[in-house]
This record gives sequence, C-alpha cells and structure tokens, in this order.
Amino acid sequence: MKLLIHADDLGNSRSISDNILDCFGSHLPLNGASIMANGHAFDYAAEEFNKLNGNYRLAVHINLMEGPACLSIDEVPLLVDKQGYFRHSFQSLFAAYYVSSKNRKAIAAQVKAEMRAQMQAVAKYLPPNCELHVDSHQHFHMIPFIFKLLMELHQEIPIGYIRIAREPFFFHIKGKGILNYFGLNLIKHLLLNFLAKKCTKLLKGTHIKSPDFFVGVLFTGNITIESVTKALTVLNTKHPNQELVIEILMHPGGASKEDASLWKKYPHLVEYYCSEFREKEKALLKSPALARVVKHFEKPRS
Repeated sequence: MKLLIHADDLGNSRSISDNILDCFGSHLPLNGASIMANGHAFDYAAEEFNKLNGNYRLAVHINLMEGPACLSIDEVPLLVDKQGYFRHSFQSLFAAYYVSSKNRKAIAAQVKAEMRAQMQAVAKYLPPNCELHVDSHQHFHMIPFIFKLLMELHQEIPIGYIRIAREPFFFHIKGKGILNYFGLNLIKHLLLNFLAKKCTKLLKGTHIKSPDFFVGVLFTGNITIESVTKALTVLNTKHPNQELVIEILMHPGGASKEDASLWKKYPHLVEYYCSEFREKEKALLKSPALARVVKHFEKPRS
C-alpha cells in the first residue's frame, strides 16, 4: 500500500501557506500539496515550496469557485462577476452547463482557457517537461464536462496524475464522527463516488495515473487518527496483498484572523478557512501517531 498524504489550498493566503509548509519534514508523513494559481499568496507559496528539502509533489489545485480568475473579465465573462471574481458554486456551474444549452459551448471554452492559464502558471515553478499533477478546489474537476476538458488539455500540457475521489464507505461513529453520516459530507461522498465512475471511464487509454482510492470527503473538516485508521483498515481488509495507491486529503492550512478580509466577497468561507478543525488537522499531520499509522499500512504485506 502506497499512501499519498496530501494538503490542499497552498497559495490561498500567506498564513494558510505557512501552516501547510510547516507540516513538511523528513520525519513527517505529508508528501504533497496542491497549489492555487489564483491564490493571494501563489508566488510566495510556490517559491517557499521549492525551498523545501525533500522529494515532494506539487499539484495544480484548479480553482473555479473563489477569488479572481487568472484570465481577464473579457476572457471568462460567464465564470466571473463584474470585478473578475469567480461566481459559481459546484452546483451552479454544473447546472449552467447541463440545464441550458444556450451558453454550453462558451462555458466549456472559458473553463478550458482558465484551467490552461492556471496549469501554465504552476508549470513555471516545476522542472522543465515535468508532467502535472492535477486536482481541484471542492472537486470541480470531477464534473464530467470539466474532466473531459482536462483530457483535452492533456494533449497540450501533459498530465501525469489526476485525483479521482473514489472513497470507500466506512463507519466511524466515535464522538462527533456520527455527524458525518447525517449531513453534507455524506451527500458529497455519494455524489463524488458516482462521478468517479464516469471520470474513470474518461481516463482509460490516456496513461494518466490516479489513486486506486481516496480518503478525505466523508470526514472533511473532521479528519482524526481514528477515521484515517478505520478507512485504511477497511481498504486493507477488502483488498489484501494488493499494492494500492491511496490518497489521503488533509487541510492543515488554517488562515489567520488578519487574512479573513481576503474573503470579504465570500463571507461563508471565513469560518471554513479559520476553522479550529484545520488546526487539529495540522496537529495530526505533525503527530507521531499518524506517522506510525502510515508506517504500519505501508509496510510490505506477506
């Protein structure tokens, strides 16, 4: 079993980036991060990431839901407001494309252009001819038409790895864990697993790698050592002696109160980025307990 312990949202703000970067180290399990090309601290985060001592993965965190677009308002008018800030949620972009055929081609063209710009921005900080790793903010890339566009962009900008959120279902009801089965996380879990089947079909014949399984939706905002252990135990039991690649998503990048003003156009995101759960996930990533769990499941099986 190979575990990809991954942190999202690098580059979104300086404090978020510093908290993520602080989780990398020779004895710590974090081995990759995804960076937002349109983030408020993109250049700073990319430069600091490249100073890290270690062989870490830097992925493109495609962002189509918050902040200013990389392209101008005139280039992506169907994606942004009058100030050039993204205006769609996962649901509204899905509906805008699939419910009405009027702007379908234009939406696809603008999404493709914006994703190209974000991928090119990140590629500048990677070694020459390096294949990109790609995922997205709030899993937008798993909307089928967007995933198809990424497959087209692969012909221009080689993609070596793409996240597919194919997550095993598992029960962990200790403490507040039970709440994850009665809210939005369960709906997201079911929807993304459904979309994962479609994305997997689109991936065939491309030679782009993806994880066999993904952990990080069902317990988003509430990842604990127990939930990680439970998920890996379930996978190990169902797939004994298989060399699975499993991506585990964490959000250790908590924002400082000073950075809260960066999301004045998206007030609902302030609580999300300043959540105490991000502090807890950072502590988990730096804990010996998680390192032991990773070592246990990565050891060769007889």
